[in-house]
Amino acid sequence: MLVYLVNIFAVCVWAIVFCTGKKTLLKKTIFIVLCFAQCVAIAGFRYGIGSDYGMYASGFFDMARTGFEDMTHEDWEIGFILLNKIIGMFTAWSSTFIMVTSVLSLIGPFYLIWRYSSGPFMSVFLYLNLYLFYLDMNYIRQSIAMSILCFAYGFLRDKKFWRFLLIVMIAATFHLTVLYMIPVFIVALLKISPSTMMLYPFGLLFYYILSDGILNIVLSKFHTEYAGSVFIESGVYFYYALFPLLLCAAMVALSFYVKEMPRSLSVLIHMTLMMGFWQIVMTKHSLFERFSYYTMLFVILAVPEGLKAFKHQLRENLKEKYLREMGSDAEGSRALATRVTNKTAVMMFSVTAVIVVLALAYNMVGLIIPEAGVHGVLPYQTQNRMDIPNIDGFFKR
Repeated sequence: MLVYLVNIFAVCVWAIVFCTGKKTLLKKTIFIVLCFAQCVAIAGFRYGIGSDYGMYASGFFDMARTGFEDMTHEDWEIGFILLNKIIGMFTAWSSTFIMVTSVLSLIGPFYLIWRYSSGPFMSVFLYLNLYLFYLDMNYIRQSIAMSILCFAYGFLRDKKFWRFLLIVMIAATFHLTVLYMIPVFIVALLKISPSTMMLYPFGLLFYYILSDGILNIVLSKFHTEYAGSVFIESGVYFYYALFPLLLCAAMVALSFYVKEMPRSLSVLIHMTLMMGFWQIVMTKHSLFERFSYYTMLFVILAVPEGLKAFKHQLRENLKEKYLREMGSDAEGSRALATRVTNKTAVMMFSVTAVIVVLALAYNMVGLIIPEAGVHGVLPYQTQNRMDIPNIDGFFKR
């Protein structure tokens, strides 16, 4: 656990150095590079970390031995099999495979934050604390598919369906579940309003009424191995959904608070609501946890974008309020600007602090409560068995 906490602490230090004061592209780039270099080191040099680590390591070894004459393995997708074969041309060491897949899993989130985030620190912090980084060390095929999906965000935002579809189809060669994002594109075309947001609770209602019957039909034809399994018969504990659902509630409240909503924020609110939808769904059938992560990936953009919109609207509201109190002659005065700036700064600091504390608490829940940590990331160890102090027992007493 220590390595993850040190990673988060280092991100906070880099944020103080590079995300305060005058904002420049160079400072933003250095900050994100440092943060993801740390993540690549942690993920790339791990050994036995992630519940599916053994399955992927042995699968790679098997595929590296057979060469390109056999392009099948289990039910794995062709893109991932091809990746295994290419790596296997150069080495059969699983350590190399883990390093390459770790880099590929992190390239997409790096690009997403660097290119589109209006608050790099908040985006990186949420990426680490919403279990997305831990997923990269477990669901390797899906994490690569999600990484590829990051390059489709601009097309989603700008309503460029065919380009978006192309990226999704490439990602689907690593994990077919990413095809779920095609109907997501259609839903995201709808402008956020009270009526469109009602789609989500209505969807949940129909899900709880019909889910068992639909799943029985689907699993009788496809992925029959899941029928009657723990992934269908039981759900994820509800406390895993608490913080994501709080973010959903905050986004709903923001949609009523902001008077002029840009297209990007509307899309990201949809992503947040879809994440919340699947977070509730997976408390009944844990299999659907995978769908939640595709939209959670964009929540790391939604929160800083929401904070930016909230700040702008707050400034406008405060300006109107103080003008009424000080009189119209105060328009453009230094006193008015100072009052608005100070009040806004205090409010933004408070809101940001609450999000940071809750996100960190959510992370600790995932590390402390499950015996091996969420996604099986504990206890952390490296390929060369580097002696890292283990503090897991202190928290798990």
